[in-house]
Amino acid sequence: MLNPREISDRRILAAARELRSLHKKQYTIRQLEVPFQRGWRRSYVLRERSLDREDRPILEAILEVIGSTIIRHNRSFQSRQRRTRKLCEISQPLRPIPNNEWIWKNYPSSWLRYFRYELRLERYNHWQPYWILDQTSLYRLKISRNMIYQIREIDPDIERRIGELDRWFEIHQAWRRYGWLKGRHQSWRCNNTKQKLIDKRHRREIARAYETFPEVDPAASVWRIPTSLRPTFFLPA
Repeated sequence: MLNPREISDRRILAAARELRSLHKKQYTIRQLEVPFQRGWRRSYVLRERSLDREDRPILEAILEVIGSTIIRHNRSFQSRQRRTRKLCEISQPLRPIPNNEWIWKNYPSSWLRYFRYELRLERYNHWQPYWILDQTSLYRLKISRNMIYQIREIDPDIERRIGELDRWFEIHQAWRRYGWLKGRHQSWRCNNTKQKLIDKRHRREIARAYETFPEVDPAASVWRIPTSLRPTFFLPA
């Protein structure tokens, strides 16, 4: 016979399974008979002189990987800075390919002659290798109309059921228990405990350093002495 804890866990797993299936059926894609425009699209395309090259299929395949697209309401593609409120052009560089992505997706070796290997400094002083496109003049930015050809319709019954399940998880605080059942690491708790241990160790080392503070080396150079060696003259009062 199941105990109350096991019954609660089974309810949590069943609710999460239902919620996951409802999210997959939440939207229905419907094609529009008459498309309409919503803003403007700026993306990279091949230059005119690159269309007649023999390696055009390779350049088009590379563009699908490193290309980027920006959609704006107006055609200027400018934004205001926070401090000066000055209009500046929105930067849109070609995307560099991380070395891990290159190995994982197994990009063709014939692409290497178009890229250069470069190390970039990221957060926490971490150097990450990237492959940077060396011939950026092969592509150019093109502005076109952003046409909408299909829309997503929401099922109201499914949306209402998703809201009920979300409230049930919040009321019973079931998301934390669900993560525990799925074997997810409770990082917030471990990081807090680890940080406390590190702080305690640092305080202990600092206290020990104050207790056994070493004397100044008598053979040290005079340039290391913080006091000045200039003669001091006192004026009579």
